[in-house]
Amino acid sequence: MIDLRALHRELLARHGPQGWWWPGEEPFEIALGAVLVQRSRWEQAAQALAALTAAGLREPARLASADEEHVRELVRPAGFPRTKPRRMQALAAWWAGRAAAADELDDTALRRELLSVEGVGEETADAISLYCFARPAFLCDEYARRALRERGAEVPGTYRAFARALVPALEEAAFTVPELAELHGLIVEEGKLRARPAAPAPQR
Repeated sequence: MIDLRALHRELLARHGPQGWWWPGEEPFEIALGAVLVQRSRWEQAAQALAALTAAGLREPARLASADEEHVRELVRPAGFPRTKPRRMQALAAWWAGRAAAADELDDTALRRELLSVEGVGEETADAISLYCFARPAFLCDEYARRALRERGAEVPGTYRAFARALVPALEEAAFTVPELAELHGLIVEEGKLRARPAAPAPQR
């Protein structure tokens, strides 16, 4: 079983505290970012978020009722202009109608509701649960897969199987929600640094 506490200590020593690693300030902005960044770079998602802000469409009810073609043009920098606007508006409609009642739902029920929203898959639901609603969740994304595989862990093929396999390690680690958020930020930072090409060796 992977020691997630040891992983947290290792990455914290290497990269330092990441803090609130997602650049969003409001929970709904973070949720929109979680949809916009799907299969895109964060820079593209941030550009689309800025366009929504400039158009006055950062309020859930306003975004949900906005003209889809207008939303499509605003978020085009994030790619997938045929699907992302519809998914964002579906999330906005859920947020306008249900987010205020999230405190009445346990973690499982909240995740189930998020998964019922068009375009919200397991990774996105976990990101929204953790960063928007402060619920305990471990994002079993590609960065986490790579980090654990490099440390000798066997990583199942699907998101759900990976999440199930991590339950004993997460129970043993007993992370708080801020620690889970920090750990994910550290794993992402580690993955990004490893993905960057090495600097060329100096010529002699």
